[in-house]
Amino acid sequence: MGKKSQRTNKPKTVASTGGKDVQPPNADASKKGKNVRPPDIGTFEKGQTSEETPLLREQSTVSMEDVETTEVAMPSAEEIKKWSPQQVLEFLEKKKDELFLNDKHIKIIEDQEVAGQDFLLLTEEKLMQDGLKRGPATRISQFVKEIKGEEQGTKRKYDESEDLSKIVKTAVREEFARRMPDVLSVSNLSEQKINKIMDDMELKIIGLSEEDFPSLNPVQYPGFQWDSEKDEDQQMQNVVKYFEKALKLPRNVHVRDVHAQVKGQRYLRRANVTLTGGTDIALGPSMTPCASIETKKSQADFKEGQAIGELFIADKRHVLNTISVLTDCNDHWIIFFFAKPEFLKGEQCLVKCVTGRGIALAVIRRFVLEEAKKILSWKGDIDTTANLPALPVCLENITKFLEHTYEAHEDRMTDMIGDMSENELFNMRVRKRLTLLRDWCDLDQQPDVDQLIRQFSDDYENPPPLMFA
Repeated sequence: MGKKSQRTNKPKTVASTGGKDVQPPNADASKKGKNVRPPDIGTFEKGQTSEETPLLREQSTVSMEDVETTEVAMPSAEEIKKWSPQQVLEFLEKKKDELFLNDKHIKIIEDQEVAGQDFLLLTEEKLMQDGLKRGPATRISQFVKEIKGEEQGTKRKYDESEDLSKIVKTAVREEFARRMPDVLSVSNLSEQKINKIMDDMELKIIGLSEEDFPSLNPVQYPGFQWDSEKDEDQQMQNVVKYFEKALKLPRNVHVRDVHAQVKGQRYLRRANVTLTGGTDIALGPSMTPCASIETKKSQADFKEGQAIGELFIADKRHVLNTISVLTDCNDHWIIFFFAKPEFLKGEQCLVKCVTGRGIALAVIRRFVLEEAKKILSWKGDIDTTANLPALPVCLENITKFLEHTYEAHEDRMTDMIGDMSENELFNMRVRKRLTLLRDWCDLDQQPDVDQLIRQFSDDYENPPPLMFA
């Protein structure tokens, strides 16, 4: 008893005392050879009250780190492989209550002389063939899977998939909430703001002048005389008549005053803004506009951001290709449109054309009549645009503006949708949403989203592009 107690792997009935010598109350009796058992912790000897015994009081100061446990770790599959049939039976005896087994069940396994290696190969089917009923056979086979880690691995993969799905949904939801788009009226778009939007949209600008339209003859028509006592919107009917006379459009192509109509809007995902607003004058076949004209009394009132914003809105709202014109209806005209020049290999750009009145009116007329053909032929109207000058090459490349929303490898996946499993379809939807999220993230957050996108890849032989690596 003079030696300090040493830890072993065997369960103890008395916790460590921190290295102090603890003598049982009947130490003298033990010296005389009598076999005396020290009292259990938390009990009291005859004659003591129910208060703590001295031993318990001393041990109550011991930290939890010194308390040992009697829990026995589950043996590994490698250990069980080396067991004899007798060791397997002893193990099952210890697990009888946990697995709801009785002696009859264990006797069936004993009769089969199942060693450790055999035990790990047991299946529900084999156990039932040996005579076990379905209940104990199922419980034992599931227990074997747990030992081998199969059940745990399957559950872990399922849990990880579920957790990852929740993470993605939560991340996208939070990102949408955090990055609510700015709602901007195009009439208030500053030069700085429109430049920021253009940068976010990765939209480059091509500048043209009236020299770039050699096939068009200038329209000879005087400028509009503004009434200095009235605002522009009070003179819109006169402006409509001005364009009708200057352009001499056929009967089924109209000039309309739309400055008081319901405004449109367009959400630009990459810039995370929603543009709202309308224009003054709309030109196009029937009631389908293809040209928006923003009028100002003087060049000093020009807001290029407003005209570009109106182009974005009209381009999305209407079916035909669209141009946007900013003018004082006199000597200053700027025409904007989206194009896909061949030398840019399909990449979109914004074209800005600065011209005088004659060429500007010629460009507007030629473009409107070209777009009108589409609607007129669809309606079955007589073609009134047969004798037109050649369409300038730059106008041939006018296009609708489309935001790039998914990667090329997703296009390939779309062709295979009919053969995709439910899980692959889920992964594809998640990748698209994560790609959307990636465009909104700050640069330092994008690697984390890329990692999530990688987790949902099904194309094992051809992984996603480098941006997803």
